[in-house]
Amino acid sequence: MKTDQSNDASVIAVIGATGSGKGVFIKNYALRDPVDKRLVVWDYMREYGPLVNTSSERLSDTIRGMSAKAFRLAFTPSYEDKLRAKQFDAFCRAAVEAGDLRLLVEELAFVTKATHAPAGWKMATSIGRHKGLRLIGASQRPAQVDKAFWSNCTEIHCGFLNYEDDQKVMAKALQVSIAEIQSLKPLEYIHRNVRTKENVRGFVKF
Repeated sequence: MKTDQSNDASVIAVIGATGSGKGVFIKNYALRDPVDKRLVVWDYMREYGPLVNTSSERLSDTIRGMSAKAFRLAFTPSYEDKLRAKQFDAFCRAAVEAGDLRLLVEELAFVTKATHAPAGWKMATSIGRHKGLRLIGASQRPAQVDKAFWSNCTEIHCGFLNYEDDQKVMAKALQVSIAEIQSLKPLEYIHRNVRTKENVRGFVKF
């Protein structure tokens, strides 16, 4: 597998409870970027079908679709844990192999653990840059997301969260007090540029 050292890393975490505006931010960011002519979505919540060209429950169809010059694909994985785990690993490996694409993974907490990153996902987050991958990983439960992902993030977007464990994780990631995380209201967010160490507060607009 050839790698390219020239690509800039783009690994974005988008975090927030239901009603935080997380999905709105993702759709505005990932699906309206003219650069992203090659987009593939791990669509656990079954909400991206209307916003892509092809949505499928057959992983083989999605993987074949990644060979095209341009595509906007969504794969809807199984709700059964063991099968979903195998699908996720194969899905991520295929994205790395295809290269030069935007990879969006919804609900990371269903496919990773704080202490474990599946091999394919670890490849995507660690060497994906060299293959031209631009990643967006989303979750309602950041405390359950693997540390390998956090260590490679270039941007972190956080809306309001319900659980203290999740609030603590995001306070540490954003380098703010837990009180600042707890103060976020629906549709409010803190967005951190990890490279410049700058935080911006804002309000998600529909």
